Amino acid sequence: MSKMNGTLASKIEFVELCGIFEKISKTDTRKSRISRKADILEQFFQKCRNMGRELKTEYPDMDVSLFPILRLILPDLEREREAYNLKEKSLADIYISIFCFGKNSKDAIKLKQYKTPTAKNITRCNFADKAYWVLQNRFQREGSHISIEQINFILDNLSLRRNETFKDLLRKLNALEFKWITRIILKRLDLGIGTKKILQVFHPDADSLFNVSSNLRQICDTLYDPQLRYHHDIQVFSHFKPMLLEECQIENVEKLFNGRKQYFVQCKYDGERSQIHMKNGKYKYFTRQGYDITNKPGFGETTSAGFMSSVFGRLLNPQVKSVILDGELMGWHKERKLLGSKGMNYDVKKLSKDSPYQQCFVAFDIIMHNDILLNNEPYEKRLEILKDVFKEEEGCLLLCKSTKVSRSEELCKIFNESIRNKEEGIVVKECDSKYKPNVRNGTNCYKIKAEYSEGLVHDIDLIILGGYYGRKFMGLVNSFLMGVASSAKTPGENPTKFLSVVSVNSGFSMNTLKELGRMFKDKWQTERPENVVPPKVEPNLWIRPENSIILTIKASEMICSNNYPTGYSLRFPRVTSVRTDKPWYDVCTTDNLKLLIKDTQPIQKLTKREIPYEDIEEACESKVRKTRKQRSIKYEEKSMKPNIYDNPPVHLTRLFDDKEICVINGVDELPKEQIEEILLQHRANVVQNPLKENYCIIVGNVKTVRASCIIQSKKYDVVTLDWFRRVTKKENWSSLQDFLPWDLICSRESTKRRLAQYYDDYYDHYTIDADEESLLRSFKKVEDTEQNVKFDYTEMKKIDQELFDSEISPYSLFRGIVAYFYDSSDLSKFEFRFMGGTIRETIDDSVTHIFINNNSTDIELQNLIDNKSQASLTIIKSEWIGECFKQNTIIPYSVYLVQ
Repeated sequence: MSKMNGTLASKIEFVELCGIFEKISKTDTRKSRISRKADILEQFFQKCRNMGRELKTEYPDMDVSLFPILRLILPDLEREREAYNLKEKSLADIYISIFCFGKNSKDAIKLKQYKTPTAKNITRCNFADKAYWVLQNRFQREGSHISIEQINFILDNLSLRRNETFKDLLRKLNALEFKWITRIILKRLDLGIGTKKILQVFHPDADSLFNVSSNLRQICDTLYDPQLRYHHDIQVFSHFKPMLLEECQIENVEKLFNGRKQYFVQCKYDGERSQIHMKNGKYKYFTRQGYDITNKPGFGETTSAGFMSSVFGRLLNPQVKSVILDGELMGWHKERKLLGSKGMNYDVKKLSKDSPYQQCFVAFDIIMHNDILLNNEPYEKRLEILKDVFKEEEGCLLLCKSTKVSRSEELCKIFNESIRNKEEGIVVKECDSKYKPNVRNGTNCYKIKAEYSEGLVHDIDLIILGGYYGRKFMGLVNSFLMGVASSAKTPGENPTKFLSVVSVNSGFSMNTLKELGRMFKDKWQTERPENVVPPKVEPNLWIRPENSIILTIKASEMICSNNYPTGYSLRFPRVTSVRTDKPWYDVCTTDNLKLLIKDTQPIQKLTKREIPYEDIEEACESKVRKTRKQRSIKYEEKSMKPNIYDNPPVHLTRLFDDKEICVINGVDELPKEQIEEILLQHRANVVQNPLKENYCIIVGNVKTVRASCIIQSKKYDVVTLDWFRRVTKKENWSSLQDFLPWDLICSRESTKRRLAQYYDDYYDHYTIDADEESLLRSFKKVEDTEQNVKFDYTEMKKIDQELFDSEISPYSLFRGIVAYFYDSSDLSKFEFRFMGGTIRETIDDSVTHIFINNNSTDIELQNLIDNKSQASLTIIKSEWIGECFKQNTIIPYSVYLVQ
């Protein structure tokens, strides 16, 4: 390393940069202090530039680029260095090995369980901080005097899996340097100043240039002088961030055709977004994020250096001297002659000759042709040029098929075809659209998938089995292990075994995460429940299924996976609702999951139906009606304001006369803000958090976490929107009527007692004659009540005594007996269950009897008999069941006991 000198980076010690990091991170992160962080960084950049100018004057050939420095300040934007493939767990293993900890030592456990909160844990503490506090006394006090150039050399080796130089480095660093090298490797500096601000501090144009090029070296080489302004154009061999697609629901496509617009509709490919640059026979390949993959096997800088370049050399029009293509890099199965998917178990960037797949590029846009930029040309013209650039060859180089449409009916038909073909979705591009790098909205280019719409994709109700701590806020679970129940062998019995399927962290708001945290605070445990089958990567915390809740998950597809015991997992899962209304045992089962598997393919689309064009027409008409209704409210009543407190409300009545009312949520046609506005017009005291003197709480959607918690507390009268609509009708303004039982989602005990004087449990009034409406309401209440009624053994005995003047029903001889059958093929179990007996698949604390056949006399059974853990556990021959069944009564079983 002593030979590495003669650059600016070799003259600046790493410990100095660490000191800058420490100073920035300890500066207050409030808005008033962000400028102070920027000032510290700007002074450091200025110092480096001044040093570079002095060195350049003395040594004109010296490299004074700030790139080696900037790549350490912004490690997450690094594109030249290979991935380290080191996460917190693998770094912990390296540190334990280097510092000779015992695998089960106290310090080793602290490193491995760095996410586990402790009484002294800092909210934003991360792995680097934890490692620093655990290991700080093992480092020397003085700085290592290692230069930034040497640090980059060691990190280069680390990315190439040459770990020895890194281990040598750790023995030379001080504790501060150790903390920051750890953060650099994990690519999370947590300085409290954003990437955009850091780039702007480096140069006013750095952020805009990076948004196009994704290249830190280019930024340092081009924007070396902060006084010079720069405008970037797309250049060959220089990566730019591609144009993106705006999400669109199929129901909303009618609006796309306003003004007689025309579109090209294409297949949405599920591959690796890539761009190919060529000039004078030289090639460059870039991924969407700006990684140069030219030198990876299968690509190559020239036609003789790799598969893809040889394909282009063979198929490109000889008249093409330079070109930039945007498209999708796909895997093509050599034998099946089919395109693969990104969800399959291969990386298209790393395919070898022996792989069953080979690279195949699908081109759908052209940005440069013979040194002429085409980004400002309409897409229709770009497509015409693209068609003449190369010849197609199956499995190697394809042109994306485009269909021109001018009506929403045509687009709907193509979308349904994509569903039938089990494709990811469709892409819709306006014929006149321009190419706008790194822009998503406003491009008039859209992607439409089934999962963007309600009702087109199967939702799956999974149960929370565990939780993973987040990286940013330590101690807060922000990702959940979800699972299914193993299908019960006996219909009607609660599931006893649960299998993990997927972990999910998308679809939660911070408030929802905090509510779930409070809900599970006393239910999390570190030991895995014995009836839960874990994934390969176990969560930080576990929860017993009976203490858990169900989440509704929406995903794009189900994929084969060796990481989960079901053999399947979900791709792109996100939570759509928290199902506090469903009991824990009413969860998706393994049998339900298998019903989603339609064929032997490794990827199963979860789309359940196509969309008829009538649905699109209805959605369009519904939005028109809704818009007209909103305008009517806005201009005629003048009551719909962006904020109900911006202007004093117009008082219509004294209906609520300062009664405190809290609105949790509404529905689409009657949102929370509109409800509150109307309440204020009737002099209600609208609050956001209910107090003891609260009159009532209005809930439109009971499935939200906040609504569920309030309902479960049973402290308030919680009413439906039907109550609100009823009492605010103009004919009811004269006086505020009392609650009706069916208005209440839950109620205080005092309210319950008051209403019980007038109504029975089924909403039937004691003095008012029933009519058709009230009868239907009562019948519905009876039906709902019956579904929720579950009698325990004691209650059933009382019913038997009332009905048959005996504690044992002649039709349920074995009621109250919980049995385990040692021989699973024992046919006596059917007679036993038929007459009211309960069967368990394992021996737990509820089992009272074990039944065996006469032929069952093996050693395992004898051990079971000899080691009975319960004195009340009876082991008996199963022929006793048959005799009881024949005689229609319980007979003494002393003769049948197994001694």
